[in-house]
Amino acid sequence: MSSSTSFFKRYAQVIFWAIAWATSFIGWYMSSLYPSPLWGFMIWGPFIGGALVTMLADGRQGTKTYFSRIVRWRVGIQWYAIALLLPVALRLAALGLNIISGATVTATPQFMSGEDLIFELIFIVFFISLGEEPGFRGFALPRLLIGRSALAASLILGVLHAIWHLPLFLFNGDSPISVPIIISGAVFFTWLFNHTNGSVLIAMLLHASVDISLLFFNPLFTGADAVRQTVWLVVVFVAAATLLVIVTGRELGRKPEARADNLSLDAMPAIE
Repeated sequence: MSSSTSFFKRYAQVIFWAIAWATSFIGWYMSSLYPSPLWGFMIWGPFIGGALVTMLADGRQGTKTYFSRIVRWRVGIQWYAIALLLPVALRLAALGLNIISGATVTATPQFMSGEDLIFELIFIVFFISLGEEPGFRGFALPRLLIGRSALAASLILGVLHAIWHLPLFLFNGDSPISVPIIISGAVFFTWLFNHTNGSVLIAMLLHASVDISLLFFNPLFTGADAVRQTVWLVVVFVAAATLLVIVTGRELGRKPEARADNLSLDAMPAIE
């Protein structure tokens, strides 16, 4: 093993997150100064960072594995259903709680036009989900799982992922109330990852469903009711993630043989 390869193996996570965070901060900051759709390509920082560091640290075989996870589709049909429907179910639960607590669905919700909606769907699936999940779930998660419980790995990744979103709060005016959703949501991603042999495709579908369902639920409320809907969504996400941990345990369905503290990345049964 060359000294450069050894260096990239040792500091793979540090280098990956430096690339992911740098592209996010630079992209959103420059977008706030010089608005242009081109800055949107910085969303692909996690994908590019994961691919680059994998190539430098793990060579051709590691790179092949990195990309193969993106198209790993041979998993049980139930996991496709869960990835697509879980976010919808959680949003429906939040909607119900919001209505029970006094909110009123607006009589004239402002949904996107058909053409804009199609564009947004394509953007979410092939730009946002594909730009983020190969890096976060295909690169970072397998490494965080080594020597840690699945719950610990999920929470660490959730916090690091939330930091990646920080420029949205600083430069784009987004509310940081979504941070608990990002962190608790990481538990669902890891649970699916553990049950689908490390399929990044399933993670992409879950991510896409979270974002796409937002387009249909957000216009249903306005003003204080809209704020309360988001608060209820945080409550539902955190409660559901907590329940999942109680039911499945700290390993979130991971096999015991994948938990050894000295397990190498290549030996992890969940991602071979």
